[in-house]
Amino acid sequence: MEQKSPSLMPAVEQMIDIKQVWMTLMKYKWLIMFFSIVVTSIATMVALSKPSIYTSTATLLIESKQAKAVSVEEVYGLDPRINEYFLTQFEILKSDAIAMDVINKLDLINNPEFNPNLTPKKKLIDFDLVSLLPFLANFKKPPVAVSPERLAFKTEQQVLSAFKSKLAIMPIRKTQLVRISFKSENPQLAADIANAVGNAYIESNLDATLQVANKASGWLNERMSTLKTALQQSEETLQRFLQDEGLVDIEGVGGLASQELNELTTQLNHARDRRVASESLNNMLQENSNSVSQLTSIPEITNHPVIRDSKLAVSTAQRKVSDLSKRYGPKHPTMKAANAELRNARANLNQEIKQLMAGLSTELAAAKQAEKTLESELEKRKFEYQSLTVKSSQYAELKREVDSNRQLYDLFLTRYKETSASSDFGSTIARFTDNAKPALFPSAPNRKMMVIIAFVFAFGFACVVAFVVEAMNDTFTRVKQVEPELGVNLLGVLPEIKVKKKKLPVNIYFDEKQKAYSEGIRSIRTGYMLSNMNQENKVLMLTSSEPNEGKTSVSVSLAYSLAQLEKTILIDCDLRRPSLAKRFGIPASQPGLANLIAGTHSFEECLVKDEATGLDVLVAGLIPPNPQELIASANFGQLISNLKQQYNRVVIDTAPCQAVSDALLISKNVDSCILVTKAEQTRTVIVKQTLGKLVQQGVKIDGVILNNLNMKKAQRYGDFESYSEYYSAAQVAV
Repeated sequence: MEQKSPSLMPAVEQMIDIKQVWMTLMKYKWLIMFFSIVVTSIATMVALSKPSIYTSTATLLIESKQAKAVSVEEVYGLDPRINEYFLTQFEILKSDAIAMDVINKLDLINNPEFNPNLTPKKKLIDFDLVSLLPFLANFKKPPVAVSPERLAFKTEQQVLSAFKSKLAIMPIRKTQLVRISFKSENPQLAADIANAVGNAYIESNLDATLQVANKASGWLNERMSTLKTALQQSEETLQRFLQDEGLVDIEGVGGLASQELNELTTQLNHARDRRVASESLNNMLQENSNSVSQLTSIPEITNHPVIRDSKLAVSTAQRKVSDLSKRYGPKHPTMKAANAELRNARANLNQEIKQLMAGLSTELAAAKQAEKTLESELEKRKFEYQSLTVKSSQYAELKREVDSNRQLYDLFLTRYKETSASSDFGSTIARFTDNAKPALFPSAPNRKMMVIIAFVFAFGFACVVAFVVEAMNDTFTRVKQVEPELGVNLLGVLPEIKVKKKKLPVNIYFDEKQKAYSEGIRSIRTGYMLSNMNQENKVLMLTSSEPNEGKTSVSVSLAYSLAQLEKTILIDCDLRRPSLAKRFGIPASQPGLANLIAGTHSFEECLVKDEATGLDVLVAGLIPPNPQELIASANFGQLISNLKQQYNRVVIDTAPCQAVSDALLISKNVDSCILVTKAEQTRTVIVKQTLGKLVQQGVKIDGVILNNLNMKKAQRYGDFESYSEYYSAAQVAV
C-alpha cells in the first residue's frame, strides 16, 4: 500500500492548534490545579504571617518667599524665586539630618521595628556545629573587637537606613505642597513620625535662619567697629589739616580767590588798553604838535569834551562873523567885536589842545604805572591761588576719605539693623495644611492581591511547565499524530484496558465487556484484509519497537479474529522471551518452533489446536542458545513456505526490533508487517527508526496499530469522536 510522506502534511497542521492547547491544559489540569493551590496556600500563609503596615501622610506647604520684617536675602544667601529652590527644600526633607533629628526625638534607636539588634534572631536549627565537630574550631575566625563608638555608629546607620526606607517625600506637581508619608506597624507611630519630620524641617529652617542671622550680625558688628575707627581717624586727620593750614571754609576761600583773580585780570586788561590808547594818542600828538589843524582832525582829540566845546565856540564865532560881514564892514565895531571873539575862541582852542597834550603825557605815565601795579598784584594773587589749589586738593582727598568711610559705615549700620530685626522675627518657611492622623486600615501588605498574584503566577507557571512537558513528550498521544509523523497508514486503535495483571487475558477478544477492544481488532482485521485483497499475502508479522507495547496481545487477538474467517495459525517467533505458551496455558515442555526448525520433533507434535476458536498455535518451544541462527536457517524459510500452503493466514509474533534484530531476519520470509506501538509510551523517534529498518529490509508495511489509547482523552482531543462514541455506546449496551 502507498505510504504517505510527512512532508505532505497540510499547512494547517503546522500552525498553532488552539484546541490542542486546550487539550494540553485539560490533560494536566489536576497537576496544574494542585500546584496552583499549593503555591497559593503557601502565599496565603506568608501573607498572613506578615505584619500589617499602616501609612500616615502629612501635607506641608512650602512658602515660595519667606515672610521677613526687612529684606535681607543677601544675608541668607537664598533666592526663593528660582525653581531650584523647591527642589532644594525637597532634598532637605529627605536629608539624614532631618531623619536623625526625628530618630533622636522619638527615641527610635530603642524601637525594635527600626533597630534589628533588639529583635532576637531565630535559628532554624538550634545546635552548635562546632561542639559536634571540634576540628571546625580551627577554621573559625576569631571575633573582631569593635569599639563602642563604632558599634553605636553602626547601629545608628542601621536605624537610619530602616527609617528612610519607610519615609516617602512626594511633591504634588504644579503646587507648593509636599506629602510626607511614613509606614509603620504602629499607626500612631506612623502619624507621629510624619508630623515630626515636618516639624523638624520647619525647626531646622528656623535654626539655620537664626544661626545665619547671628553669624551675620556678629560679622557686621565686628566690621562696623573697624569702619567706625577708620571714619574717626579720617575725620581727625581732616580737622587737623584745616587747623594747621588756618582754613575755615576752603571751598568759600577758593571761590573768593578765584573771583579776585578774575577781577585783577580784567582790571589789568583795562589798564593795558588804557596804556595802549594813551601811547597811541601821545605818539600822534608828538608827530603833529606843530599843526593845530592836524591835531584837531585826530578823532581822539576831536572827541574830547573840552576840545569839542572849544571847537563849538570857534564854529559859533565864525558863523557870527560870517553873518555880521553881510551887514557890516570890517571896521565896524560890531564886526571888530565879532572878529575879536573869533580870535579868542581860536586861541582858547589852541590853549585847550596844548593842555590836552600835556594831560595826555600825564595820563600815559599814570596808565603805565597802573598797569605795572596790576601786573604785580596779579602775580601775587596767582601764587596765592596756586598754593590754595594744592591745599584744596589735599582737603578734597581727605574729605573723600571721610565721605567714603561714612558711607561704608552707614551701609553696614543699615544691614546690621536689618539683620538684628530679622533675627528677632520668628517667620517660618513652611506650614502644615494637613497633619498626619493614625490610619484606620493597613496600607500593606495587600494580602488579597498577594494571594491573587501568587495564584496567577503559579497557574501560569504550571501551564508553561505543562506546555514544556507536552512539547518534550514525543510519544503518540493523539490519533492524528500517527500518519503525519510516520507517513504510514493507521490500521486501527485499541483502547486502554485496565486489568489487575500487566498482561491481558488471552481471550479478551471474546470478552463481552470489552466490546471496544474487540471492535478495534475487527477494524484492524478489515484494514489488513483490504490492503491484501488482491494479493497472495498470507504471512503477517507483528512487531514493536520496544518491549511491553502489547504486540503479543494484539497478535493473539488478531489471530482469533482471522481464525473466525479463514484457517489461521499463530506462531511465537520471540525465541528469547516467548509468552504464547504461558498465555494459552500450554506446558513449558511443549515442543514448538525451535524444536521444529532443529528437526527434533514433527510439525504435528509441535502444533497446538484451540478447539473453541479453530486457531492453530505454534509456540516457541525450547529456548535455544542461538535463536538468530535458527531464524536465519533454511529450515525456517522452508517452514514458512509449507505453512503458506496449509493455511490462509500465518500470524507471526516477533521480538521487538530495537531490542534485537530477530524481527528483521524474519521479515525476509513474510509478506507484510504490522507495527504495534503503545500510546503515550513509545517515542516517535524510536518508531521512525523501527520503520526505517523494516523499510530497508524491503518488507511491506501494512500499517501501524496504536495500542493502549485512553479513549476518554482521545474523545477530549476531538480527533476520534465517532470511534470513541461507538465504543462507548457498545459498552453501555453491554
